[in-house]
Amino acid sequence: MRVRRVRLRAAAVLLAGLAALIPAVASAHDGALAESGDLWQALTVWRFDAPGVVLTLALALAYVWGYRRLRANLPAEAVFRFSRWRPAAFATGIALMLLSLVSPIDTYSDDLFWVHMIQHVLILMLIAPLLLLGAPATLALRAASPRVRQTYIVPLLNSRLLQFFLYPPIAVLVLVGAIWIWHIPTLYDAAIDSELLHFIEHSTFLAGGLLFWWLIIGVDASHLRPGHIARIAILIVAILQNLALGLLLTSVGEAAYDSYAMLETLRDWGPSALADQRIGAGIMWVPGTMMFALAVLVIVYYWAEHESFRSRRDDLLRDLDERAGRPVYPQISDRPPHR
Repeated sequence: MRVRRVRLRAAAVLLAGLAALIPAVASAHDGALAESGDLWQALTVWRFDAPGVVLTLALALAYVWGYRRLRANLPAEAVFRFSRWRPAAFATGIALMLLSLVSPIDTYSDDLFWVHMIQHVLILMLIAPLLLLGAPATLALRAASPRVRQTYIVPLLNSRLLQFFLYPPIAVLVLVGAIWIWHIPTLYDAAIDSELLHFIEHSTFLAGGLLFWWLIIGVDASHLRPGHIARIAILIVAILQNLALGLLLTSVGEAAYDSYAMLETLRDWGPSALADQRIGAGIMWVPGTMMFALAVLVIVYYWAEHESFRSRRDDLLRDLDERAGRPVYPQISDRPPHR
C-alpha cells in the first residue's frame, strides 16, 4: 500500500511539473516557421505541446494503474481473458499521440498543410481506434473497486449525455461535422494562430474519432452498436465525405488558407501553397479512405464468420435433435456473440 502511494505521488509530481511548463510553451504555435527545408533539421526540430502531453501521459498512467490493479486483484484466468494485445494496442495509440504532439509532425504542421493532414489522419484513423482496442471502459469496470464502479464509472457509462453522443447518427454527425467545420478557412487559420483553438481542434478530432470508432470496432460492450450492414453503411458515408472534402480542396484554383499562403512568402523551401494544399488533399484521400475501406473488409470478414458460426451451430443442434428423436426446428432463436 505504501509503495502504491509513493508511485501515485511520483506520478502526480511528474504531471504537476509538466503542467508548470505550459506557460513557457503556450505560444509554440505563434510564428513557428521553420528556418529551412533541410532534411536533418526537419527530423530534429521537436516541439513540446505541454497541454496535450500532460493529458496524454495522464491517460497512459491511468491505464497502467488500472491494468496493474487488474492483474493484482483478479485470478490469473480473468487476467488472461483480458488479452495482452489490448494494452499493446493502447500503448501504441499513446505513442502515436505523443509523436503527433511533439515530433516534427507538429512542428511543421503550422508551415505545411500536408503535414497538418498527416497529424489529422493519425488522430482520426490510428490513435482513436487503437485507444479503443485497448478496451479502456472494460478495464475501468474490472479494475475499479465496487464503490468506485457503482458510484462513478457505471453512472458515467450509462449517462444520457454519453448515450446521446453514442447514438449512431449523432456519432457520425460529430465526426463529419468536426472534419468539415475545422476545415473552414476562417476557423482553420484561427487554429493555426491560436494555441487554445489548435488544442480544441485536435481534442474535437479525437472525441469524434473515439465516438465513431466505438460504433465500428469498439470492443467495450455497448447496446447502441449497430449491426454489420449498418456499420458498413456508416463507413461508406465516411468514405464519401472524405472524398468530397479532398476533391473540394484539390479542385479550387487558389490556396484556401491565408496562413499557408502568407508563410509561402516567408520561406524559400517547400511547395507552393496551392501544391501543398493538393498534396494534403491527396493524403486525406488515400490513407484516410484506406483506413475506412480496411474497416469495411474487417466487418465483412467477421460478418461471414458470424454467419458461418450460426450455420454450423444450427446444423449441430439439428443433428442432436434428430438423434434424440426430438422435432427439428427450422430456426434457432438465440445468437452467438455479436462482433
